[in-house]
Amino acid sequence: MLTLRRVRATFLILGCLASLTWGAESIAGSVKTIQGGAVVHRGEQTIPATAGMHLQVNDILQTSADGRLGAILQDGTGIGLGPNTELKIDSFIYDPANGKLSLILRLARGVMAYFSGRIAKLAPGAVTVETPVGVMGLRGTHMAVSIGGRQGDSR
Repeated sequence: MLTLRRVRATFLILGCLASLTWGAESIAGSVKTIQGGAVVHRGEQTIPATAGMHLQVNDILQTSADGRLGAILQDGTGIGLGPNTELKIDSFIYDPANGKLSLILRLARGVMAYFSGRIAKLAPGAVTVETPVGVMGLRGTHMAVSIGGRQGDSR
């Protein structure tokens, strides 16, 4: 009976550790600053953005007419969003030990400032920003882009 309890406890601990590891891998970054209104669309959920909130791949960050949002990704990439902006974190892979590096951001509308992190430094061709009118490959250290559009055009 005592051995069965130990086996169950071991499996419980291993299960908890596995879920913690899985959760850590899915985190792309976090929200650092918020001004005005901003939300994160995650699947079917719409979550009010808060400082310190973790961001995941496939999250859509959206600011209102008075909103601004600053985020930092796990590799040190900085992203600043202005009012009426919608940005999707389409891909984020940061595994330099295995040579796996990728960042794809989809800017549907609005204003975005970008400051490169380690992905751009280690693999200059691995960072892309897609917009409704074209694709930018980022090889420099920073850039800003503004895309016009009506509220609700995409998602």
